[in-house]
Amino acid sequence: MPEKQAIPQSTCLTPTKISVITLGILVFLSGIGVAAWAIVTFLVKTEDLGLYDVQINSADLRLSVYDRTGGKWRSVCSSSYNEVVAQISCEEMGFIRYLSYSERTVSTVGANGSAGYFCVDEKELQFGKKIQEVLFPCDCESGKVLTVNCQDCGRRKLPVDRIVGGQDASLGKWPWQVSLRYDGSHLCGGSIISDRWIITAAHCFSERHRVLSRWHVFTGSISQTSPGNNLPIQAVIYHSGYQPFVDSNIDDNSNDIAVIFLATPLTFSEYIQPVCLPALSQQLSDGKICTVTGWGNTKYYGQPSDVLQEANVPVISNSVCNGENFYWNQITNTMFCAGYAEGGTDACQGDSGGPFVCEDSISKTSRWRLCGVVSWGTGCALPQKPGVYTKVSQFHEWISNAMRTYSQKSGVFSSG
Repeated sequence: MPEKQAIPQSTCLTPTKISVITLGILVFLSGIGVAAWAIVTFLVKTEDLGLYDVQINSADLRLSVYDRTGGKWRSVCSSSYNEVVAQISCEEMGFIRYLSYSERTVSTVGANGSAGYFCVDEKELQFGKKIQEVLFPCDCESGKVLTVNCQDCGRRKLPVDRIVGGQDASLGKWPWQVSLRYDGSHLCGGSIISDRWIITAAHCFSERHRVLSRWHVFTGSISQTSPGNNLPIQAVIYHSGYQPFVDSNIDDNSNDIAVIFLATPLTFSEYIQPVCLPALSQQLSDGKICTVTGWGNTKYYGQPSDVLQEANVPVISNSVCNGENFYWNQITNTMFCAGYAEGGTDACQGDSGGPFVCEDSISKTSRWRLCGVVSWGTGCALPQKPGVYTKVSQFHEWISNAMRTYSQKSGVFSSG
C-alpha cells in the first residue's frame, strides 16, 4: 500500500497570539511555583527541618517547645514547677538530667525564633509524660521564661579521623564505651550515660555473676591491657521482665537491659564521655547505618579482641528479621536486628551489653544516641542471622525510674 502523504496545514499563529499564549504559560507556571512554595513552606514549618519538638536554645539556654497546632515554637513561661519541668525536658531530649535552671525576663532573651508562650498545667505534670502534654498556650503574665542547662552527651571531645568484620577503633572515638570486668576479666560491654550510671544487658548478671565486689567498670581506654580506670559498682538493676532469669527454659530475650550505679563518680575527659539516650518516642529508621563497638570475639570460635572494635551495620526491619529464613517471629517490639543478610559483620560473644549508637541532629547539634544494647543472636556474622539488640527507646521510663529509685541503694535488684 502506498504511503499516505501528509497534507500541509496552514499556520494561524500571529505575533499577537504568540504573545498571549506565552503570557498565559508564564502565569500558569507562576501559579505552580507559588503553590509549590506554599506547600514546601508548610511542610518545612510543620516538620521544622527534622528537629525534635523540645529544644534548648544554645545562645541563651531558653527552653522552647513546638506548638504543632499553631505551627510555631513557644517559650515556656517560668513557674513554681521549674525544676520538674527542667528535669522532664532534659530526660525527654535524651540528656539524662538537668545541670541547672533559672528564669529570665523576656526582654533579656528576646524571641529567638519563638512566637508566644506555653504555661504549665501542674495537674498533668509527671515523669514519663511528654512535656507537650502538660503545656497550654498562654500570655505569660509574669514576663519570665524558663532557661535550662542539660548534661551534654553524645559528642566527642577529640577529633577522630568484637565485632566480626570490624576494625580497630581510635582512642576517644567512642568515649562512652566501657568494659565490665568480673574477677578482672572482661565479660560484657556497657555505655556511660552519666557520671554515675552505665547501661548494659540484663543477661550479663546471671546468678553466678552477682557478687558486686567482684565487678569493676573499666573506662578511658581502647586496649584491654592498658591501665585505664577501674571503678567499683554500688548497685545493679536489671529488668524484672527478662524471662531467662525467671525460667531458663523460656526462649524469649525481651527486656534484656540493666543499669549500673557506680560507687564513685566518673571524671569526664577526652576519653570518657556520656552518650545520649534516644529522645522520647524517637523512631529508629529501617536501613539506617549505625555503629556497634566492643571487645568481643572477632569470630565465633575465636579469641576476644584486645583493642576495641567498631563496625557499621544497617538496621533491619522487624518484619524482615521475623521472616522464616531469619529469626521466625522471635523478634519482639523491645528488640531490633542490625547487620547484613549475607553476614560477615556482626557483634559476637563478649560484645554483650555494649553500645549500638546512631548519629542525628534532632537537637540542632550532631549527637550520638544509644539506640541499642547488644543482646543476642545465632552464631556470629552468619547469613540471615544478624545481631539482635535491645531497643533502648522502649525503656525510656524504666531507665528514668531505676535511676531515681536506686541511686541511694547498694546491691543487685530486679525492677519492672
